[in-house]
Amino acid sequence: MAKAFRPANTNALWAAVGVRTLRRRGLAHVVISPGSRSTPMAAAFAEEAGIQVTVALDERSAGFIALGIAKATRRPAALLCTSGTAVANYLPAVIEARLSATPLLVLSADRPPELRACHSGQTIAQNGIFGAYPVWAAESAVPSADLGLLRHWRQMLTDAWQRSLGPLAGPVHLNLPFRDPLPPSEPEKGFRLPKGFSLEKFTAPADGLLTHWIQAGAPLPAELFAVFASSGGDRGVIVVGPHAMKDRKEETQAVLELSQRTGWPILADGAGTLRGDLADTGRVVSAYDLILRDKRLARVLRPKAAVIIGPLPTSKVLRAWLKEADVTAWQVGRPGENVDPTHSRWSRLDAHLVASGEKPAARASAYATAWQSAQKAAAKSLSRIVNVDWPFEGRAVAMLEEALGPDDRLFVASSMPIRDLEWFYHPAGPGPEILCNRGANGIDGTVSTALGASLDGRRTVLLCGDLAFLHDSNALLSAYGHRGNLTVVVINNQGGGIFNHLPVAKHARFEQLWGTPQATDLGRLCAAHRVRHDLAEGWASFRRLLEVRGRGVRVIELRTDREADAAWRLRGYRS
Repeated sequence: MAKAFRPANTNALWAAVGVRTLRRRGLAHVVISPGSRSTPMAAAFAEEAGIQVTVALDERSAGFIALGIAKATRRPAALLCTSGTAVANYLPAVIEARLSATPLLVLSADRPPELRACHSGQTIAQNGIFGAYPVWAAESAVPSADLGLLRHWRQMLTDAWQRSLGPLAGPVHLNLPFRDPLPPSEPEKGFRLPKGFSLEKFTAPADGLLTHWIQAGAPLPAELFAVFASSGGDRGVIVVGPHAMKDRKEETQAVLELSQRTGWPILADGAGTLRGDLADTGRVVSAYDLILRDKRLARVLRPKAAVIIGPLPTSKVLRAWLKEADVTAWQVGRPGENVDPTHSRWSRLDAHLVASGEKPAARASAYATAWQSAQKAAAKSLSRIVNVDWPFEGRAVAMLEEALGPDDRLFVASSMPIRDLEWFYHPAGPGPEILCNRGANGIDGTVSTALGASLDGRRTVLLCGDLAFLHDSNALLSAYGHRGNLTVVVINNQGGGIFNHLPVAKHARFEQLWGTPQATDLGRLCAAHRVRHDLAEGWASFRRLLEVRGRGVRVIELRTDREADAAWRLRGYRS
């Protein structure tokens, strides 16, 4: 009978999760140099069946012992040392591992942040100590019994394992801070295991293949579809976030095939071109944000598994739903990178999704049907919210949907425009190519980026707020003689509209500190740069202005009311 898992303190729990996660990903050998700060991990490694432990007093020698193990087995070996100069002795082995593309996991124990930079004993700056030589380096959170942080820890180790073996194989350095008590047997006052916690279930890998790398450009192998089905059954979702597609037709067909083979619905972000390209297949869910605001539906539609293509969609509601479900997830389309902030039970498939060329029989399920029923009901609600006579910002997105076709391009700014696209862009069929700056999610450089994108001559429309436009108004210096075709649609609500949707909107000094009120005359600003400016006097005017085409840069201004807009959205979402 298996011994019950009852750790005495936070560090023992954290270390057990870490070591079991690594073992179940494939770690078979660790080289440990004795020390105090690394006690939790060293003890957990020693107790873990299936991991061979080698103890080497000298860290420089230990580094090369682990390197030799990794070279011989062609799998990562782990190195563990205490804090201070101990980790510095790994540098020669780390350099060799990088230059010989040898997978290696370097685990350096460290003092917690409050004991650094104050001459605490055996403490040096360990983050970044190996410079450019690791293929990835990161620091974990300070150990905690919080389930969210334990998921972060589990995901970080899975990511480290896969990065060391990935397209750019080599050493990975993880710096691990620990507070007292360090010995696993020392009781900690107030420590409790998360309710219902099972070490075996919590550390289970995301798929039966543990890790799977596919040659870039090759179709997903047939056995992976069986893995998807065994983990999620019919209760899986395909989540497609905002990303530029290298081959629009190819990727669209590949995602459709994935949905047909699994029977899973496609939850596609509005900032992704794929939402329109697959809209007429009956497999896309575009109103998931509104659907999942209904707590009953969120429970009914709770998934067991997900395939995530590109970064996650913008929707906080969707992200929270996935996080709460702690789904088994596979990430596709960003080789070597982790783009899942929900810390799901996660594994990365380092390849680009491509179609096989076959025409599989389309699977159906009651789960997918439930999604489509919810989609139809939500679409009706969204239509009531959008179709108003007054200048509601969401209606601008609906009108852009009508005005732009598959040969056009829509560039969407961060802040409210990207969210409006997610909420109110529900095309009936293929629409424009959609681009956005969602790497860092900032508003800086928005107009300049759209200018650059439009240089190929394709009709490009930028949808942005007044602050994004003003923040990058110097881009208008490049508008003179512009060879492309760029229309800038500025939603002018005289400030930062997104803040009106946050709790801080109730603060007494909201307008001063967050509202960012501005009274710039956009017409005069454009005139100073000899850029055409038109003010939309109503929806009929806005529609006519969108029909104008031609080379150069022009600006359409639509004036709205921040407070009225926020109040209408809140009322609509609750109804």
